[in-house]
Amino acid sequence: MKFKKFMMLQLFAEGSEGSDGDSGNEGADGNNPETKEQEDDEEDDPEDEKKYSDKDVNKIINRKFAEWEKKKQKEDDEAKKLAKMNAQEKADYKNKQLEDKIAELENEKALSNMRDEARKMLSEKNINISDELLAFMVSKDAGETKKAVDSFVELFNAAVNEAVKSKARQSTPKEGGAFSAGTKNLGIGDMAREARIIK
Repeated sequence: MKFKKFMMLQLFAEGSEGSDGDSGNEGADGNNPETKEQEDDEEDDPEDEKKYSDKDVNKIINRKFAEWEKKKQKEDDEAKKLAKMNAQEKADYKNKQLEDKIAELENEKALSNMRDEARKMLSEKNINISDELLAFMVSKDAGETKKAVDSFVELFNAAVNEAVKSKARQSTPKEGGAFSAGTKNLGIGDMAREARIIK
């Protein structure tokens, strides 16, 4: 690709030198045949840089088509079901659907409130966790949520304390506690000579 761009620039540079019309490579219409070939090559560039293979595209299309068929089938079944019902049954059915939707939304709101409350309890203990982990502790019942959060705080603090203790532990000194700097047993004069204090 870079080479093609370089060649394109080179062609433009050559074209500007021979601007008085005596360029030998021009066709009857005044266009350079090499330039046309490069333009054709540039049109093929997106094909060279495929993001999906044909097999991948077919899989995607088939999956989307299956989802569409399933949705369409569900809508058709719903329409047939409604067509068989009389006016009173239709009204009852729609009311039941609305009640189910309201119950679902109330459950979502209750869970959201419990998530907020659990996050507040955890932040009071200086613990910040992800929403995914928080979702495991939250339920619709406030008592169960509080119990789960308290249990998590206890386990979390125990794990942190254990990690701190393991990092704070020191290994026992080797060789009876003597300092070993990796040097030989030298006298003061030898050490001074090595440090060039005494000449």
